[in-house]
Amino acid sequence: MIKLLFVFLSWAPSDSDSVRLETIDGKQYIIHQVEAKETLYAISRRYNVPVTVILANNPSSDGGISVGKLLRVPYTPKSKQPSTDGQTHVVAQGETLYSIARLYNVSVDDVKKWNNLTENEISLGQSLLIGKKAAVVETAPKLITQQSLSSTHTVAAKETLYSLARQYNVTVQQLKEWNNLTSDELKLGSLIYVVQPVNNRMQQPATTQSTGATMAQASVKINERMIGTEEVKEQGMAQLMEGTDGNRKYLAQHKTIKSGTILKVKNLATNQEVFVRISSVLSGSDSDVIMRLSKSAFMQLGGGEGKMKIEVTSYK
Repeated sequence: MIKLLFVFLSWAPSDSDSVRLETIDGKQYIIHQVEAKETLYAISRRYNVPVTVILANNPSSDGGISVGKLLRVPYTPKSKQPSTDGQTHVVAQGETLYSIARLYNVSVDDVKKWNNLTENEISLGQSLLIGKKAAVVETAPKLITQQSLSSTHTVAAKETLYSLARQYNVTVQQLKEWNNLTSDELKLGSLIYVVQPVNNRMQQPATTQSTGATMAQASVKINERMIGTEEVKEQGMAQLMEGTDGNRKYLAQHKTIKSGTILKVKNLATNQEVFVRISSVLSGSDSDVIMRLSKSAFMQLGGGEGKMKIEVTSYK
């Protein structure tokens, strides 16, 4: 009891909505209370924990989260802060000036001052001076970070910023900021970011007329702060899973993927996407059917009568 009390008192969460720290089955969890307008993606970024990990530890959140709901977020104690006694930091994937400043317990202005920076942009592989004693700052050639293919959305007929914000569980204001939009109007066929660009760097999304060479250059890695793993894609047909009319959860059946796995499913006709959890093995289906979806997931994808063509993304 004394040991648990010491752990609780020594852990000082910086987020006002972190209720407490609990140890469950030998693992430590932050108990987070959902606030108004908060999304799973926002919670994922706050604690630097992938969305799939949060869902795996909160099975009842498959159908969405509500204000006041308590979520278990896996907690990993931070390692001892590095010394700032004059050293060099090499910028890694997904790092920003803000995250680096927090790592070394200094201010963003200090880092900019030590490196003669006038803007907040930094490049992957760039060397930054941390502390006053170091004398040399090496700057690697500036690299353009490739934005993930899965972080853009092609605008379809009748889609609006509001409908896209609901589909991807973000806000209209976030979509406008990520895409430098000054109005609520969207053009049919245009590509927009639906997750925050890496390093907050606004790059122009690829157009619908991009050449094959351009598309081949794009990385097939999804946002590391969101998932952090390699994508494996599969295309085929999907059918409605029987007996799920009253179930609000996004569930699916697949022939080879084990139960409990979280996948992303995309309707290739509408580009609508949803995350689902594998509930059981798919059997007794047509040869072209690779997945059955629960009623709520099927409708979320815009499915109608019969089959629909989908793309399934799993993560290694």
